[in-house]
Amino acid sequence: MRIKEPSGQVGYVLVVVIGMPLVLVPLSAVSFELGVIWAVVALVSAAIVSARTFRGPAESDARRPWWRMTYARRMSIALALFFFAQGACASIAAGQFPNPPLVFVGGVVLVLVAGLYVNSAIRMGSASGTE
Repeated sequence: MRIKEPSGQVGYVLVVVIGMPLVLVPLSAVSFELGVIWAVVALVSAAIVSARTFRGPAESDARRPWWRMTYARRMSIALALFFFAQGACASIAAGQFPNPPLVFVGGVVLVLVAGLYVNSAIRMGSASGTE
């Protein structure tokens, strides 16, 4: 399954953006730890699924190289910044939460996802014919 249409990609993102809080809030009310774990796993899973299924308009349906996370280099850079900011904020503010080590680890996981997008941007920049 490949999602090439921008409307399909936006729909996927909206489902993730709306669906995550709808599950996160009740889970966090039951257990803070369960909420944090679910949020990190859901966000990382959403990033991996989108990296494997989203395709640019001229991109083939063939499997992407393992390192390629987006169609365009600048999208990899933007998503790297997004995940880095999320992970850094979570890690820095971890002490203000009921379970600081868990929040810190969640932040580190998001920074690692940012690293995957940075790797993608670097490798796309070194490949010929890419943005």
